[in-house]
Amino acid sequence: MISISNVTKHHKGATRPAVDGVSFEIERGDFVFLVGASGSGKSTLLRLMLREEIASKGDIFVLGQNLVTVPSRKVPVLRRKMGVVFQDFRLLPNKTVFQNVAFSLEVIGKSSAFISEAVPEVLALVGLGEKAERYPNELSGGEQQRVALARAIVNKPDLLLADEPTGNLDPATSADIVALLEKINQAGTTIVMATHDVGIVDRLKRRVIELRQGVIVRDDKKSGYETALPNTDQIEMPAASEEQK
Repeated sequence: MISISNVTKHHKGATRPAVDGVSFEIERGDFVFLVGASGSGKSTLLRLMLREEIASKGDIFVLGQNLVTVPSRKVPVLRRKMGVVFQDFRLLPNKTVFQNVAFSLEVIGKSSAFISEAVPEVLALVGLGEKAERYPNELSGGEQQRVALARAIVNKPDLLLADEPTGNLDPATSADIVALLEKINQAGTTIVMATHDVGIVDRLKRRVIELRQGVIVRDDKKSGYETALPNTDQIEMPAASEEQK
């Protein structure tokens, strides 16, 4: 599904690479968290996978295409198999919920008949079936993120990239969004999610790739946000010397 090999990305004027010699693979159906402090390279990696940026060095294969060498004219076709969700929703304010989701299908040439069937189906999935005619400013933050999620998955993508999708939401709403992501993953969509949300990562216990200053410092399956500390109750302490007794 995704193969990243020795990838480095330099941004003009930066003192160090945004990502530096990164390599990993993600299998079809995986749910992977990218974690790390701000500036660690998480969002850069997602943009490289989406082909919003091009690697300075290395190879990035996504859905069978090398994004470093693929012609720009082929990128829109590739993105039809991908969905993306951002922290700031990026909804069109002058379009209704239905129209926001439908727009993503219109731009790739889907028929009116397909749109009329697909949009209500996905809005029902994210719990917004009764709010199809509302505008973004009439929705809560959590509802707006549900619309963004519906827009990302309405074309049943093979891959979903999520960049801090719960960053602006309260804990309860965040949990609802992640429950939807789990449901989408269980239906077969591969998910890569960048997040700072310790609670979500610790609860789900999925694969965690941790970045620090553009370098992968940890890649664990079924892990939490941070590496577990040793259990001091199980550490054998050295016997006291005669002087200590």
